[in-house]
Amino acid sequence: MKTFAVVGLALTPAFAFAADPVASSSADADLQGVVVTATRTPVLAADELAQTIVIDRAQIERTQATDIAQILQQYAGLDIGRTGGPGQPVSVFVRGGNSNYTLILIDGVRVNNGSDGTGALANITPEMIERIEVVEGPRSSLYGSDAVGGVINIITRRPGPAQIEANVGGGSFGTTQGGAAFRDAGTVDGYAWGVALGAQQQYVAGFPTFTGAEQDANYRNRSLNGTGDLQLGGVKLEARAWNANGYSKYYNANYDSVTFLPNGTYSFADENFLNSIYALQATTHFTDNWESDLTLSRGEDDLHQRQVADFVRTIRPQADWHNVLGLGDHNRLSFGAIASRERVDALSFGTGIDEAVDNDYAYLQDELNYWRNHAVLAVNYTHDGTFGERFNWNAEYGFDLTSSTKLIADAGSAFRAPTANDRFGYGGNPDLQPEKALNYELGLKQQIGTHQVVDLRLFRTDVHDLIEGVPTATPPLFYTTVNVTDSRSDGVQLDWSYIDELWTAKAGGIAQNPRNLQTDSELLRRARLSANAMLERHLGRYDVGANFYTAGRREDVGAVSGLATTDGGYGLLDLTAGVRLTRDLRFDLRGSNVLNHHYQTANGYNQAGSAVYATLRYALPL
Repeated sequence: MKTFAVVGLALTPAFAFAADPVASSSADADLQGVVVTATRTPVLAADELAQTIVIDRAQIERTQATDIAQILQQYAGLDIGRTGGPGQPVSVFVRGGNSNYTLILIDGVRVNNGSDGTGALANITPEMIERIEVVEGPRSSLYGSDAVGGVINIITRRPGPAQIEANVGGGSFGTTQGGAAFRDAGTVDGYAWGVALGAQQQYVAGFPTFTGAEQDANYRNRSLNGTGDLQLGGVKLEARAWNANGYSKYYNANYDSVTFLPNGTYSFADENFLNSIYALQATTHFTDNWESDLTLSRGEDDLHQRQVADFVRTIRPQADWHNVLGLGDHNRLSFGAIASRERVDALSFGTGIDEAVDNDYAYLQDELNYWRNHAVLAVNYTHDGTFGERFNWNAEYGFDLTSSTKLIADAGSAFRAPTANDRFGYGGNPDLQPEKALNYELGLKQQIGTHQVVDLRLFRTDVHDLIEGVPTATPPLFYTTVNVTDSRSDGVQLDWSYIDELWTAKAGGIAQNPRNLQTDSELLRRARLSANAMLERHLGRYDVGANFYTAGRREDVGAVSGLATTDGGYGLLDLTAGVRLTRDLRFDLRGSNVLNHHYQTANGYNQAGSAVYATLRYALPL
């Protein structure tokens, strides 16, 4: 393996390609695709030491999902929590961690907002996505705050051979959607260029958010994305843009004006949203083995209530200078620095927030490959404008026991800085300290023949200074946010995949025990047991498939009562079928929750019953 040095300081985290990817030791390197998120450098997934899942464009199209969360649940087996249907907030619990322990990226750019620390997964349209990369385990050494449980990197559509695409579809719950895209690439006077543009609109009449409610919570999303690149001599210039805007309706629980406790009623409301990322990147080679890119980006996350003056807005300009340096056939060095200037403005329940947060961090990573030994060592120095200096690290080691068996040991630290809501929102506490995590992991990767891979992981994540809302003795505040205790999530995770020309099959499951160590109680809304399975068969012009996901019971708090309760386990079965009608025209059909299972991922909030969706796609090469 060649060695690279990565230096980063840009407004958008960018991936560097300073040399050819390392040759895979797998008998079938294409079995798991290519992953770049885990180390910010290109590595075949078969050789990646971190637990990784890649979801490609073909799989995304076959799901006909209305948002990213459905894809992450079906294909990656992630534990998803929803407070209602399409357009409602989505939580992702990776390995038992909190929903704001997962860093969400679009083309390497941070999406997590500064108000509650989560990303707007409900508003990311699948039609805009080329592939999704999921990395489980801490990555604060490369990405800073929030990457405690893992990283989800969403790659948008890229330039390519000239083609026009269009789609139209719809289905249950008054769902209609349609869009168009164009891409092209070529050369002019010896200068290479490429372009990709897309527009998509989606409307869902929806269904009542709360159990017992009557009015449907509808949702509209208009999304635009574009990428353009140009090679000028030894410099490649790239511009990227993604914008989603629309509105969603929802129900709010009402609270007693004296005790501030839920009073058993709810009110209907709606809000406008805007999510956007704009980025400029320049890439060049200083030497034959040193590639450097500079990216500048601006991200915005904006919510405005229609009935009242409440709003929340995060604006984050960022700079990332990223370098990759090859140091021979066995060593790749990465180093970089990122500077962000985040501002959060909000008004909620009469409480205003106006906070500016400056974060600067530098990282150094070394990837070593000698004989049967593979190691990734990374360290990060962070200067947080609010919480001062902090170091985080990752150490991964892999040993090729045989040509098809790899043993893995991994350890790393991570942290999550308190959000603006944690410190200054309702019940906030300005004296909060960052949550600090330490992760240990043992793994086994087994290649079986040329088509199968088994990946087994044992993990433990300890979090110190866990931030939670603690009930207060007297109103007007009925809780306050404090660093209360430590938490631990340990468990075992098993994934299996089989891929050949006709069949694609995957299955996985996790058994975990996410707990508050002080009270010895389970963390809310996280299933101790969950599993997923996917089977697809390719029959010439036809494709058929099935996806199954099941999760066990979860501890929770009633959305209206505010009392401790338990959500029951559930199982979801989706069936898909597709046919290529002509060379350029394809029809896909999906039956969702075909067993019509009644379930809740958040107590008191409805989830969709059985549903049918159809999509017609047209792709014309030019």
